[in-house]
Amino acid sequence: MQVVCFWAQSMQVAFRLIAVLATLVLVGAYSSQSTSTAQTAAPPQRTKAWKALGRVGACAETTITKIADRFDEPLSPTPFKFGEKHDKDGEPIMDQGTYVQYQNGAEQIDAAWNAGVAHSKLGDPVRLCTVWKPKKCPPGDDRGRIYKATNLRTNETWQMSESWHSCGGA
Repeated sequence: MQVVCFWAQSMQVAFRLIAVLATLVLVGAYSSQSTSTAQTAAPPQRTKAWKALGRVGACAETTITKIADRFDEPLSPTPFKFGEKHDKDGEPIMDQGTYVQYQNGAEQIDAAWNAGVAHSKLGDPVRLCTVWKPKKCPPGDDRGRIYKATNLRTNETWQMSESWHSCGGA
């Protein structure tokens, strides 16, 4: 019995690693703003409000312009467990993750489904605050900020990174 449990846990870890690797391959979809069926608007434009979020503790009010999963598909209204859903090839789908884009150019992405984002709508007012920023970044590489968002309509909060990698990363 212990061998079966260990094997099942090992398979879950392997599937999670495969999902992460697939996500890394697909991350470019967010920067290129490919056409999708996800709730979407124009690509983010980095504004003064986004630049003002460059220091820890800084906050800005903005609105949601895009909600999707990490694969740029519509975000599921509820989470699902491994094996409950399958892709077009019949393979089980892992957690679809979460992606949200704001009018001021900020973005957040996570490998996990996020209820606060799923309950949000396009145009919802949000207060974004920078809670972490990497240090010693190469010039022009601003990746890696972590924002705390509060939806001012629902009062739900979430905290996610703005990118898969911190500055200087892949």
